[in-house]
Amino acid sequence: MMNEYIVGLTYADRLQLAANARHQGISQLLNADIAPLTSLMGPMSDGPEWPAGAAWLACRHGANACIVSDGLSDPWVERDKAETGLGLEVFIESPDAGVASDTPLTALADTWLFPLLAEVSHTLAGFPLLCDKLVAGKLLSLEFNIDHIKDGRGRVGALLQQPRQGASALTIPGGQIKLVAATLLTVGELKFLRGKGETGRIELADKLYQTGTGHLSLLQRPSLF
Repeated sequence: MMNEYIVGLTYADRLQLAANARHQGISQLLNADIAPLTSLMGPMSDGPEWPAGAAWLACRHGANACIVSDGLSDPWVERDKAETGLGLEVFIESPDAGVASDTPLTALADTWLFPLLAEVSHTLAGFPLLCDKLVAGKLLSLEFNIDHIKDGRGRVGALLQQPRQGASALTIPGGQIKLVAATLLTVGELKFLRGKGETGRIELADKLYQTGTGHLSLLQRPSLF
């Protein structure tokens, strides 16, 4: 059913309303300023389809650096499709960004956080069924080849889940959207997950929270498996 509020609004109006509410919600949630990032990794003509285009935000949450996708929850141009786009935004949070706390937020685009979060974001944009699972509270794990991640592994994995601590949702004019955390995994954890399905992902997530890591991405931590 079409949301009543969009009647009479142009698509530009709808995009602006969604972006303003999303930015305000993220800023309030993290108690921090946010800065848009201009990316060279945005989708080309053959890239994944975001509702209105790929974008990201940089911010800090206390002493941690964060990158947040900014557009997976944009409204689709078609009025008979969801005003919340894919229904979520994904973020990565880490104390290990490798930049000083007084460095401009835009410098976070040059850290390892950005290519990892961009890969996750593009994958979700290209596979809406994955978004549906995450919005429903399921956990997912993804693997990527990212040669310039600083640990030198090349093969990188992330666990995706709604965070158990703090808010995991925002409200924008089109409805509620979920916030999904991407947590950097070790090689051992990636091997453990293969073939384990949802049971293995839940076991790993439980251990991450039991050991105090939670949804944070840490470059140097012992493997849990």
